[in-house]
Amino acid sequence: MNQKIIIYSIALLVTLVSSCQPESLDAGASALQEADDIRVKADTFPLSSHLAKCAAISLTPDSFLLGECDTHFGTIKADILTQLACPVGFQYPISSNPADLVVDSVCLYLYYRDWYGDGLAPLGIRVYEMDKATLNYNERYPSDTTLHTFCSLEDSTCLVHPSRVVFAQEYKDSVYLSNSQSYMPSIRIKLSDDFAQRFFSVRDFSSQERFNELFKGLYITTDFGGSTMLYVTNISMAVFYHFPSSLVSESRDTTINDVKAFYANSEVRQINRYLYPDREQVLEDLSLRIDTNYIVSPANIYTRLSLSMDSVFNRIQNQLGEEDDYRVYVNRANLTVDVLYDAEQNSTRPRDQWDLPAEHMLLIREDKMESFFAKNELPVDTTAILSSLITAVDSLGNVSYSYQYSLAGLLTQQLRLATLQSQLHFLLVPVAVTSSNSSVTSVKQLQTISATRIRSSHHSDCPMNVELLYSGFNEAY
Repeated sequence: MNQKIIIYSIALLVTLVSSCQPESLDAGASALQEADDIRVKADTFPLSSHLAKCAAISLTPDSFLLGECDTHFGTIKADILTQLACPVGFQYPISSNPADLVVDSVCLYLYYRDWYGDGLAPLGIRVYEMDKATLNYNERYPSDTTLHTFCSLEDSTCLVHPSRVVFAQEYKDSVYLSNSQSYMPSIRIKLSDDFAQRFFSVRDFSSQERFNELFKGLYITTDFGGSTMLYVTNISMAVFYHFPSSLVSESRDTTINDVKAFYANSEVRQINRYLYPDREQVLEDLSLRIDTNYIVSPANIYTRLSLSMDSVFNRIQNQLGEEDDYRVYVNRANLTVDVLYDAEQNSTRPRDQWDLPAEHMLLIREDKMESFFAKNELPVDTTAILSSLITAVDSLGNVSYSYQYSLAGLLTQQLRLATLQSQLHFLLVPVAVTSSNSSVTSVKQLQTISATRIRSSHHSDCPMNVELLYSGFNEAY
């Protein structure tokens, strides 16, 4: 058998042996320690971790936050800018007499699946018509987009007088009680009669572009209430109108009541704006906590991890040698991010979800983050590595939580580069994951409220680090 094939097989055996011994990285190394041409080493490398304030996220939302709430990590206020989809080809019944078609009302519907904060606290919702500009479908808008680009907020553009006061928890009616699993509560907001007349006069449904010229969209916000945040999943607007039956049939003269719905869906653009008036102070306070780092969404407060590739490369050279024909493989590189979370302590406050860690956490190279989300890429082990929150129970019944990442592919790639980077910088980013048939199909920055506390690289008892098992052999053998 070819000797090089034998060597590759031995290197593979190193990896297999090490993967079967999770308790000790040295176990795989000792198995082949006496081989003349194979050198295997286990080592631990420290990371540097600290808080990072990142730019506002830019995404196309499929759900929205609406409201204002004081949290353990500052105050968040969220509002919505949205277009409505044009029903291309639609037309109202045709009549030579304009008086035949009469609009009764126009109502906005906000469907929400959940809320954060106090469900019994009042929340005042106000709606404005976008009058200065509309959204560009192909543009990526940041979550702190300037409002006055689109809205003048003049009194004439306000469509709700006075504000619509709602209570998130008030939906528990007979319908909810009979079908609580599938029931989705909604808020019905009657818009002004002036707007109803104006919108009903829009009769050009030839294209979305033309429709946007006639109706630019809606700005949905809150003007009082600082204890509730709604998780809005769907937005629609309904036009209620009536006309004589003679317009559509030869039946006896009666009145037909009809409704036409307009939807804020994937065919049009929306922006979910987030405002954090005290984020700088929050960052300053959190930075003083040496043992702990934080990842807070959607506040764009992340944790940056830095790994010295100079240290890794120099240590490997010292351990394995510097021969020109020596080939190095990173067989195992484990990073465990320990989550500081007490489920029992937090179970008494189920609505205070800002204290809940994210279900999925992405470890991504900082220099690749913008393109990754802009291009809707999927995780690969050389750029972005995905982990779900892992729960473990030890022999004493103690529960622990963590995210776990394998950096073997990434570090092997880095060691192959002609010019080695001196530092690798990563960000821990909370994400929402969509899957189909056990395969990940979409990874987006998390829009819902969460806060993940983790042990930092400066933790006094259990600092964050990377455990490596690496091997090398002489390719000229």
